[in-house]
Order: sequence, then C-alpha cells, then structure tokens
Amino acid sequence: MRGLILAILPVLMLGACAQPQTSAFDAHQRFRNSVESRELTASFAASELGSADRAALRDMAREYTRRGAAPVAVSGPGADQVAGVLRAYGVPADKLVVKTAEGPATTVAVPVWVAVVPDCGRWDQDLTSDFANQNTDNFGCAVTRNIGLMVSDPADLVRARDTSGRDANRAADVLGKYGQGKATSSAAETNSTGTLSSVGK
Repeated sequence: MRGLILAILPVLMLGACAQPQTSAFDAHQRFRNSVESRELTASFAASELGSADRAALRDMAREYTRRGAAPVAVSGPGADQVAGVLRAYGVPADKLVVKTAEGPATTVAVPVWVAVVPDCGRWDQDLTSDFANQNTDNFGCAVTRNIGLMVSDPADLVRARDTSGRDANRAADVLGKYGQGKATSSAAETNSTGTLSSVGK
C-alpha cells in the first residue's frame, strides 16, 4: 500500500504543475471580433429622383466606399438613372450590377461589412477570493469590443490592406542628396518656438 502511494504521489505533483489552457487567461483568444456581410437596401420611386433620394444614394455610396463587401445591385425601371447617380458619388462602374426591369420602384442593395463584437459585463465571478490567480471573466473584453465598434472598415479586422506607395519626390530628393554627400534630413523649422533645457549641461 505504501508503495502504491509513493508511486501515485509524483503523478499528482506533476498534475499540479500542469499549465492551464492558454485561452483561460489570454484575452485575445477569449474575446474576438468577427465580421459578416449585411445588406443596406433602399427603394426609389420610378419617377424623377428628388433631393432626398439623391441624399440617400450619396449616403449609400459613402458606406460602400468605406466598407463595401460586394458589388452594388441596382434593379428596377429607373436602374440606369440610379446607377448614374451612384457613379457620380464615387461607386466604380465595374462595382455596379444594373438590371432594368418592370416594377413600381427601383431597388438598391449595398453589401457592407459589419463587425460582430463580443458581449461584455459578466459579474457573476467572486472577486474577493480568487485563488486561481487567473484573469477575471471580463478582462480584455471592453478593449476588443471598442476596437470592433470604432473601426472604420470592419474588414480590416480580418485582412490587411494593400501597402501604399512611397513619396517618389521625397525619395528622389533624399537619394540625390545622398549621392552628392549632403545631409538627407529635412531642414529644421524656423518658426517653432521654445527653449531647450539646460539641465545636466
């Protein structure tokens, strides 16, 4: 019996030292923002577009430019006219699917990305006596949720944007100065005010 106890004791000691699952304390794994596609839809009468209609189309074009997920679908008797207004407000022609059809109104459907954020506010955990030395249930949730609510294009949460080009004029200026052995840094501003500290001199 004593030998059995001595054999089991090291196993229990090793089990006590086992590392917990990373998701138990890593807020980036416990709370995640996801992204899904939804449609912004609006209908416009077959007659001439009014100022309110054009304002609505302007807002839809702005949303597509900011967080568009797929081509804009325009269908109805005034599809060509509505598509022309959307192009004027910045929607590329190759991102419009136009279908002229009979009906009482022209429908516009704009697929956009929407961030799905985690729900925070779990207060069922006793914070006065926690011997597990782990993060609380809400730790990191507010940060993740706020990022999802503030991001301009929710698709940025799941994919990286293409890199932008560099300033060719600045690059040519720096390389030219470098070849001539001149300083490549920008000139100091002459209109700035302030004094440098003399402490330690």
